[in-house]
Parts: sequence; C-alpha cells; structure tokens
Amino acid sequence: MKIKVLALLMVMSLNSWALSGKKVFKESNMRQKVMLLKEYKAFFAQINERLSGWEEKRRATFFKLMNEAWADEALDCIYAGWPSKRVGAYCSSPTKHNPNYQNGSCAANEMQCQPMLFGEGLCTSTLTSTDRSRAFSNCDKKFQESGKSIEDVIRDIKAKGKEPQLLELFDFADKICAQSVQAGTGMCGRLQAAVLRARAGYAKIAAEVIVNSEVVNDATVQNDLLNVAGNIDVISNATENAGRSVADCNPDGSKIVPTSSSEDLPPFERIEPRPFEFEFSTSQGGVDVGIQNTYLKDKNDPNLRPTGFEFRMSGPNEMAGSPIDPTERVERNWHFVSSDNSKRETYLWVTDDAGSGYLSQLMESVILIVPRKTPPKTEVVGDEWHVTLATGEKVIYDKKTKLIKSGVLSEGKVDLNPNRFERKFAPITYSGKGISIRVDKRGEDPRLIPGNAVITQNGKSCKVPARELWNDTDIKYADDAELLKFLNLKCGNKFSL
Repeated sequence: MKIKVLALLMVMSLNSWALSGKKVFKESNMRQKVMLLKEYKAFFAQINERLSGWEEKRRATFFKLMNEAWADEALDCIYAGWPSKRVGAYCSSPTKHNPNYQNGSCAANEMQCQPMLFGEGLCTSTLTSTDRSRAFSNCDKKFQESGKSIEDVIRDIKAKGKEPQLLELFDFADKICAQSVQAGTGMCGRLQAAVLRARAGYAKIAAEVIVNSEVVNDATVQNDLLNVAGNIDVISNATENAGRSVADCNPDGSKIVPTSSSEDLPPFERIEPRPFEFEFSTSQGGVDVGIQNTYLKDKNDPNLRPTGFEFRMSGPNEMAGSPIDPTERVERNWHFVSSDNSKRETYLWVTDDAGSGYLSQLMESVILIVPRKTPPKTEVVGDEWHVTLATGEKVIYDKKTKLIKSGVLSEGKVDLNPNRFERKFAPITYSGKGISIRVDKRGEDPRLIPGNAVITQNGKSCKVPARELWNDTDIKYADDAELLKFLNLKCGNKFSL
C-alpha cells in the first residue's frame, strides 16, 4: 500500500504545480528536455516577433510584461532572449542591466546570443537599430548554420554546471505568463500546453513502471496505480483542452479545430496530402489512455490536420531491459502515420530507444506496407488495443504493457548493446499478405538514407535504393499497382498484391 500512497502523492503534487517548466525539466528524459527547450525558445521568439511589428508608442505597454519584477535586479522585459530592464518606452540592452550577461568573445558592436537558447560562442551585430531589432532571429540563423542541435545545447549546459541559469530563464517565461497581460495570449497557452504534456508523460510512465515492476503483486494496488496513470492523462488532456481555446487560436481569435475525429477513421480522404506550410505539430488524447492522436498545423489553414496516432512502450519488461543510462528509460514508440488521411503518406514509424540519453542514438525505422486500403485505426477491446493496418490486417497489443500479443506484426527485444554502432534496429516482422518496404537509420529520418530499402513478402526479399522510392520524405508512388510494377522491374517479378 505504501507504493500506492506514493503514486497518489505524486499525482497530487503533479496537479498542485503551477505552470513550472523548471520542475518538469528536472524530472524529464532527454527527449522531453529537448521538447521543452524548443517550446521556451519559441516563446521568446514570439515575443521578439511581436515587438518587431508594433509601433514605438505601443512598446511601453508591451514591455510591461510583469506586475512584479523578476529576481533582485528588477528585470521586467525581454531583449533578444535575455531578461533585462525597461527604461522608458524601451527594453534596454542586457549589457547594461542583466548582471549575468557576458559578452564572451563578441566584439564591442556585438552582443552574445543567449547561450541558454543558442549555445555559447555565437555573436550578433548591434551596430544599427535594424540589427538590434533582429538580434533574436539573427542568432537563430547563426544557430542553424552552426550545425548544433538543441540536445547539444542541453548537454553543454549540464556539463558546465549552468542548468540553474537555464531554469531561471524558464522561471522568467513562466512568470510572464502567470502575472502579466500576456497570460491570455496564444504564446502562453502553447507554452503551458507543452509543459503539461511533458509533465503528464513523466508521471504517467512513472506510475506504469511501478505497476509493471515485480515489487507490486497486489491486483488492487495495480489497478489503482493504472487508474492514477489514466487520471493523469485525463487531467492533462482536460487542462490542455481548456488552454487550447487560447493556445490553438488564429491571429483573429478563431479556434483551430481538428479536421476529423480519429476515433473511427474513414477511408482515405485523398490520394496525397494537401500542400502545406508547416507551423507546428501537436498531439491530443486518443481513443484510450496512452494513445495520442497526432496533428500538424498549416500556417494557411485554421484546422489541425491529422497525421495518425502513436503510443509508447516503456520498460522494464520482457522486450525492454535496463537502460544504458540509469536515469533514462528503454522505450519503443509506435507511430501509425497517415498524413492528412492520404494514401500516399500512410506508413508505420518505429523508434527504439535504448535509454542512452542521446537522441542521435535513437534507432529509427519506417515501414511501408502495401496494399494501402484504409488509414490505420485502433479500437479498445477489453484489455487489448486492436490496431488495423493500412492493409486492413490486424495487430493486437496488450493495453497494459503495450506489447504485441498477436496479429500480422511481431516484435523482438530492444537492442541494448552499449556500442551504438553495433546496435540493431527494432526487430519488427510483418507476416501478412502484403509487401513490406523498410528503411532504417540511427538518429535521422530513415527515408533520407543513401542506401537501400529492404522489400519482403512471404519469405522473398529484395533491395532497392531508397532514393528511387522516396523524394526526400515523400514516397514516389501513391498507386499500389504502379509501385508493384516498379518493384518487380527492379527485383525480377518476386512480388504480388
């Protein structure tokens, strides 16, 4: 019963938190840390973008971000990602007002880009007023050009013992949204939703790990803990949906509404996805606890566009042993993709995480199974999830463990070889009547590999250059008959639909 009480206290603590990226960041794995830092970086970018479009006479109102100043230095505004102080109608440079600011190796007419957001060693010009107003975006361009990732920034911050400075920056953003006139804006709503998703993910998995451990044998305790995990998702989804009236709004205030429900996916709505200008991706609760419907937002479309659904199996269990880094988890993520409910972009993406703590070591696999007859869907049947593949064939997962019980897919263990170069990709086998086309890549999109895709059907196999099947991330063939014709031309009439 002690475990049950601890889990319930964990949930009570979870629900009592105010918006606190700092607390969530400390308890998160690397994937969640990267997501959180991306969201906070986007938050500061939106503040900067708003500034650039406002007249000078309105800047004083915008820069009065807080009812109370932050920390002992009375910092009350943001300058290119740096907390600073408002002087008159302007946010003054952090070089004058932020005691933590250091110019590093930057010249006199430059300022150091915020190292908590962009990493150390990047400088941007402050010579002209245009340079100063574009300082944040210029820093972001330099960051993109540097070849570094958000993960690199986080690891460098931790290695140099500067995580408290990063968390202070999180606190600054949180206080803006908690106290100021910005609290009702979309940028604060989205930031809150991101923190809630990361928070719920940590707590839910923690509860499930306790249930799946050998320590818990009492069925009543197990059920209570699973209910705890379920309630976390319910609470998170309810809170996130409440915030979505703010977070998922267009500039004119109209709501962003999903194009369709994924509880009962219809046949393909189109052959290929509609053209889009990517704005952001997000997820919402699916047909059951642990399943998330995935969406993307097009800048020119008020509605979210569905991209399928996903769920994550977390160890320890028979398929996922002890992580390479004891502070991480061994996981297998299943993403049944159907972008814009289109036939062309419907496939399975499987990610194996050995718990190394490095995103660059994730083992990524994309599996296209044809014929494509319907968007994938899932339904709850007792203590099982019944997933229907694009072929119409079934795969049955255990609802509690997220492990495959039966069907046309089977799985093997997550490879935990400490040598990342020898680590194998997810041993997923398709035994249905269709054709499986698979590409693998460590830490990157498998569809972009310079090597071969592996095609299999009923014990017959063949290899085809991936570049002949995909245009970057778009499969070249929306028509299954045309795809079959191409494969047989390359492989000698081995396959059939």
